[in-house]
Amino acid sequence: MRKFFVFLLVFISAVGSGRSNDSLKIVTLQREVSILKSTVSRLQQEDGRLRNLYQQQAKELDSLQANQQQQTENVKTLAEKVGADISDANKKIDSNVSTLTNSINSRTLIGALGILIAIGLLALTYYTLKRKISSGATTIDKIRSAQEGLEKAQKAMQEESVKLDSKLVELLDKQIKISQTEESEAKIDHSFVMKVADEIVGIETNLYRMDPNTRGYRQLLRRIEHIRNNFLANGYEIVEMLGKPYNEGMKVVANFVSDETLAEGEQKITGIIKPQINYKGKMIQSAQITVSQNL
Repeated sequence: MRKFFVFLLVFISAVGSGRSNDSLKIVTLQREVSILKSTVSRLQQEDGRLRNLYQQQAKELDSLQANQQQQTENVKTLAEKVGADISDANKKIDSNVSTLTNSINSRTLIGALGILIAIGLLALTYYTLKRKISSGATTIDKIRSAQEGLEKAQKAMQEESVKLDSKLVELLDKQIKISQTEESEAKIDHSFVMKVADEIVGIETNLYRMDPNTRGYRQLLRRIEHIRNNFLANGYEIVEMLGKPYNEGMKVVANFVSDETLAEGEQKITGIIKPQINYKGKMIQSAQITVSQNL
């Protein structure tokens, strides 16, 4: 390339030697040649740079090709391994399916037998229950009749008890009147009043546990109230405690029994063994009671 430009310069110079008037053109050509030289130098530098870039890219391409080949080999190895695993998995699945099928067949047979047995047992149970129900209907009627008879007998007993208590109250009332006529103010004997009071609270306790609709119930309560008022008129007070709440401050002898029908923490007086008796405001007998509680 350099020789070509030198030859071109010599040729131009030879042509211009005979022509003096072309000197200006020669100068211009020389300038252009200088520019061309500069351009050629830059092109040569660019060519070198491009060659270096090409070599670098060729190396990178070789490295990429090597990596691609390695990846291809890895993929091939992985595919072979996955294929082997899939084959083993298919074999295991086939084996499990075969085992499960056999198990299902066995269980189906056992289940069918179980259903048949259950149906037989249900039929037998139905037949047995039907016979028992048929024979039990009569028994239920008998039981109901017996219960009705028992209730009637219980009611009759309660009525008879009320009658007896009424007679007893009547006798007690008469004895109270006789005792009052014979009593002297100089010497007072409270024993008779205490005995009558014990009988009264015993009858009241029976009535407390009895059906209020029992025949003679209300009449007996009125007679007892009459005796209480008679005692009160003569200075004796039979303190009413039955059915009332119990508290620790009471001056009584208490027997405690458990009763879950009461509210939690509740204590109630449900029985009087001996009543508290006051004479003219002074206690002459302390109470002995039964307390039901749910603690």
